[in-house]
Amino acid sequence: MANQPNIAADLIRIHSIITRGLDVSIEHAQSFARDGDFDAPTQEGFINYVRSLLSVLHAHHLTEDEMAFPYFRDVLPGAPYDALMAQHAEMESLLDECGELIERVAADAGAGEALRDLSGVLAQIRERWQPHIQIEEQHLSPERAADLGVEEQIRLAKQFAKHTQEHSGPDYLVVPFMLHNLPPEDRAIFSRGMPPVVTEQLVPVAWKEKWEPMKPFLLD
Repeated sequence: MANQPNIAADLIRIHSIITRGLDVSIEHAQSFARDGDFDAPTQEGFINYVRSLLSVLHAHHLTEDEMAFPYFRDVLPGAPYDALMAQHAEMESLLDECGELIERVAADAGAGEALRDLSGVLAQIRERWQPHIQIEEQHLSPERAADLGVEEQIRLAKQFAKHTQEHSGPDYLVVPFMLHNLPPEDRAIFSRGMPPVVTEQLVPVAWKEKWEPMKPFLLD
């Protein structure tokens, strides 16, 4: 299964990226607010990490609402698509609040109150996120999606990736964020759909200086 294109497995990997992003952001926001250990390089990396998380989660919701769910309604019926989209809308208002809070943190390296508030709102998102993805993964499972065929899986993966890219960014932060919130095996599978220039030149060389401050929060 892991070696075959599967759009549902791709969505689950994106869920894993976002889940880890939420966990890491909450943990460090709490730690920085409590300990005040928030020097300039650490601040830059954390802010970019959280901005990337918010961008990826927003784009993921848009891709599901505008492309994935309309497609799956016909080929994988039975999922509560309307309820899932309503849950997206609930989380979007919290994402907007997080965006305002991370800009407050960016404006003040000692922003303990903003960090505590950020942690709290991210925790609210996580509370909604976990049951939300459980429903999605139950109805849109790799086993159900396997019947779509290899060529269709590849077509959908390209369409969904293009849509997500158009609604997230900047690439030099978001792409490393996505790759390095996955363990190596899943990262290798996830990156197969990316042009080689991205994984071989842009991420490790051309973009490295821009995303490197995020490394303390990413997987090796």
